[in-house]
Amino acid sequence: MFGLGEVVAVAKQPVRYLSSRSKFFSLAPTGLSNAQWAELMDLLRVEQGWTDTQLGKQIGISISMIRQCRIQMRPLPPAAKVRILTAMGVEMTRSSLIAALPSAVKEAVVAADGQSSFVRRTLIYGFFDRLDAGEGADVVAGFFDGLATIAGVDLAGLAERLGLSLTELTCIREGRKPIPFLVKVSIIESYTAQDMGALILSLLPTA
Repeated sequence: MFGLGEVVAVAKQPVRYLSSRSKFFSLAPTGLSNAQWAELMDLLRVEQGWTDTQLGKQIGISISMIRQCRIQMRPLPPAAKVRILTAMGVEMTRSSLIAALPSAVKEAVVAADGQSSFVRRTLIYGFFDRLDAGEGADVVAGFFDGLATIAGVDLAGLAERLGLSLTELTCIREGRKPIPFLVKVSIIESYTAQDMGALILSLLPTA
């Protein structure tokens, strides 16, 4: 039996610890405020066991700026945010870089992306559908000639760029063979929506 003064030891539940990296990924989809970036910076500092001097060297800002960021006198510079993400082991993907941008710049980038996506969905994909449905050979030839001009290559260079032989490209360009799916993917990945949009509109001005 236990005496009245004895206390039975109870196993403590481990405290759930949100790492700086996990915290970033949890906040990134909705965007991080200046205060949250400062919290992320300090969480990283604690994890690494750095002093403010060491933190400043790692993310490229002065101790004075670190303190100003903590009390919301100024936001962390984008370059410092990128260095924080790198130190946390976050892969520098397009989405993580966008998360490090000031909100006004980020909104402009997202808006531009939306316009590019609209061009791809409504114009480029629609144009491919027209080619698949049997658009005139002159339009098909004009399209591939235009792609070569944009890339600054001849047809042999374009064929190599698209993973085709010159013979295969010639058959497609002359309308004797449909454009393979993988070639369409290669075209979309190799050219901007703006370049392709302008080219397509020049071929189908009333489309």
